[in-house]
Amino acid sequence: MRIGKKTAAAFVAAFALFAAAEVYYFVSRKTVIIADGARRTVVVSAATVGEALAKKGFAAGSKDIVEPPGDSPLEYPRIIRIIRVTEEIEISSSPPVTKLLARVKSLDNLRPALYKKFRVGTVVTKTKVTRRDGAESSREVISRKQVERIEEYLHLLDKKGRYAVETYNLTVAPKKKMIATAYYPGDPLAWRDGTITYLGMKMQRGIVAVDPRVIPLRTRLWIPGYGYGYAADTGNAIKGNRVDLGVRNPEEEKPWMHRPVTVYILGKFKSF
Repeated sequence: MRIGKKTAAAFVAAFALFAAAEVYYFVSRKTVIIADGARRTVVVSAATVGEALAKKGFAAGSKDIVEPPGDSPLEYPRIIRIIRVTEEIEISSSPPVTKLLARVKSLDNLRPALYKKFRVGTVVTKTKVTRRDGAESSREVISRKQVERIEEYLHLLDKKGRYAVETYNLTVAPKKKMIATAYYPGDPLAWRDGTITYLGMKMQRGIVAVDPRVIPLRTRLWIPGYGYGYAADTGNAIKGNRVDLGVRNPEEEKPWMHRPVTVYILGKFKSF
């Protein structure tokens, strides 16, 4: 049977359309993508898994896991899974271990006081935690470090020195580097013979003369080696970073002459 040119052309076009449909049928079959807690069924025409994900708007991070891998051919069964992988650094500390380094009880000054010094140690651990789709999959210890700090406390005691009435954290208290001298009741070089202070108090051990521009009067102080003090006096020679420590006699005065000290500022109070 003979057919015309138009009929032959129509036949060829129909065959090409059928072939294209066959190709589409085989290449664009349904694909299941599981990601971010959802399961989606899509129709996609792609040569590889990565191409299929890109066409459907799915992005995988640098640490994410794609199953099968992105460069794999898109073959049946077409189930693609994206596992989201996250990593974070977790920092934890062991319970602190405290060791008493010093305990000094002072009963000589205006008020009985107890000084304590501690070393506090703890172990800080850094751990890398890996999660897959939100569920923890692994832990890796990156580092362990022993961390230590010094803590100092001052307890002002009752009149008999039995129990603490007030407590100060010297670790965080303001402090000043100063030069100390000393004076005693009846000291010929002291103002008013060193018997009555600027605030009208009786001169005794624990009274401290200050420059009010540096340390306000009525300020409670702690001076290591000397003890508790109260800023209740001034002096013509006590200017700037100078303190004059009240002692009982000339023998106690000598060790404190022009001696560098650290003065802890406990706060301003109406009474010592």
